[in-house]
Amino acid sequence: MRTAVKSSKKSVFEMSIEELQESVKPIDEQLKNAAWAKNSYITYFDETLCPSTDFMVHEYRDRKELVRVRPNGEPQFIKIL
Repeated sequence: MRTAVKSSKKSVFEMSIEELQESVKPIDEQLKNAAWAKNSYITYFDETLCPSTDFMVHEYRDRKELVRVRPNGEPQFIKIL
């Protein structure tokens, strides 16, 4: 008879915020490095930097930019952070 082996890893729904952040850190680093290797950027919302939800951060290898996303989806450069 085979017995089910329970995984030692927690479900994401059982993790604390800190545990979840730590578990995705290697993937986050891979994605950043892949984007930066192509001279591209990653985009994210940071509530401490963005005054409203139509603002985003474009993070390049050497800088961060605050951009506003226009209604047509095009980013508008605001300033270097």
